Amino acid sequence: MESQNHYYGHSSALARYAGLDRPRHLPGLLQHGWTAVSPLDTHFRDFPAVGAPEGRVRRQLYVWSHSSRAWDPASAPRRSTALGAPWHYLCRLVEPRAAGAGTVILPVHGIATQPLIGDHAAVARAWAETEGPATVCLYHVEARDPAVVAAYAAAGHQLVTLGERTDPAFLGRLHTLLTGASRVVSNRLSTPVLYAASVGIDATVTGHAMRLAGEPRRAADALAVRWPEFYEAGTSTAERTAVARAETGADAVLPPEELRRLLRWDRRNPGPWLDHWLRAPASRAVTQVRRRAIGAAQQSPPSDAPSMPFAAWFAAATQYLPRPLGAAPATPSAPLEVPTPGPGTRSSGVRGGGASDR
Repeated sequence: MESQNHYYGHSSALARYAGLDRPRHLPGLLQHGWTAVSPLDTHFRDFPAVGAPEGRVRRQLYVWSHSSRAWDPASAPRRSTALGAPWHYLCRLVEPRAAGAGTVILPVHGIATQPLIGDHAAVARAWAETEGPATVCLYHVEARDPAVVAAYAAAGHQLVTLGERTDPAFLGRLHTLLTGASRVVSNRLSTPVLYAASVGIDATVTGHAMRLAGEPRRAADALAVRWPEFYEAGTSTAERTAVARAETGADAVLPPEELRRLLRWDRRNPGPWLDHWLRAPASRAVTQVRRRAIGAAQQSPPSDAPSMPFAAWFAAATQYLPRPLGAAPATPSAPLEVPTPGPGTRSSGVRGGGASDR
């Protein structure tokens, strides 16, 4: 229904699994990343009528799992359907690979309105000491920041990125990256850590978690309390795999024909196309303007989260505009190399930021 349905190549993975050559629009909203709270309150918050008991049933909320520790669908105010993460559909399409080698690190990244608070250079050096020189995958916005890149390059790490979130090849590149590693590390529990663990790869959380601007200082600590398996060194890979499969809905994956029926891809259905190009952008525009007006009226941002300039806010808002879907390549491609800055580039302290959920 909205552009977020096609982030990270998710609709491409679902379409290929369903036997289609190209992605199609969905009759509702698709969860586009793992979240430590309910996706109904995060990914779907801008469309409160979808899934509501009195709402129209032709629009649905598609979540990854009904067995996540983050929320209880039985007590949720809106209906949702669990169909498993698109990651699992892609995994079923790709030929199994030989066991990977080496360590891949995926640092936590910010979002468009919340940069990271922390020292990239210190985090990069700490990982070099505990993990050795590794492959570090940066979110595309950070990959364009010479100071952030310099911080990781100076510590001896090799740098790659996966493209923008609207790139349909994103998920395939992530699959190539994760399945080519024997160990996956991040400084915060996040989607790629769970993806890796769900297919039996050693995946863990280590290092300073950093912090999003405006985020409570102990927010990252709550993750370790609720999902201790990924933080405790003595936890077995099998234990982490079981948790990750539950969180990402591995057992909710549908057969191809059932997926086509659920997403109404077995018939002509112009409604989702109209939603994507007309209704959803209008609704999103109203929501974005209202949020900015409320923020300006409050005039009390946290000291580490200054008011966003109009130009930056406008750039973030336009990321939700619809665009042609495109299709992911049939075979997952390799991650993209990040050019290393030349000598004299200052490494980053308080910098960072991306444009998506973690």
